[in-house]
Amino acid sequence: MEQLLLETKRLILRPYKYSDANQVKNLAGDSRVSDPTLNIPHPYTIDMAREWISTHKNKWQERTGLIYAVIEKDTDQLFGTMSLVEINETDAELGYWFGHPYWGNGYCSEAAEALIAYSFSVMGITSLYAEHLASNPASGRVMIKNGMHYSGSKHKKNRDGILSKVETYEIKHT
Repeated sequence: MEQLLLETKRLILRPYKYSDANQVKNLAGDSRVSDPTLNIPHPYTIDMAREWISTHKNKWQERTGLIYAVIEKDTDQLFGTMSLVEINETDAELGYWFGHPYWGNGYCSEAAEALIAYSFSVMGITSLYAEHLASNPASGRVMIKNGMHYSGSKHKKNRDGILSKVETYEIKHT
């Protein structure tokens, strides 16, 4: 089964292409993007971007992950990523990152709304959770705008093996 395109008022969520690797390197490689995440390494190389993109199709086919490139309709510009990771039958983790130039414009919230709706209505997901570093409250605001509820905090190792405080959220489909 092919990964479907999702469309919002301003955005298209589509599968990544190998030709996106340079833009991924530039956007995710910006320390303003990678530093407030648990998983994006810095520096972020073109080889890392290519390797990451190469994993998407298998994750979708195995139903363990769904990764979308978020593209602006008018310009075809890559803004960032919206994904479901750790899909486990009816549960999944919502994850995302956006390039710094696209922060503060509601794009992340708009893309999250589309993926949450798709996961509940088409994929049969009944429970989504998400987390963000406590030092990145803007990410939590995206979760709250999309109906997720704060469920607590915990400590988790980041990409460098350092324990970091993480805030967790969830939403259940009823």
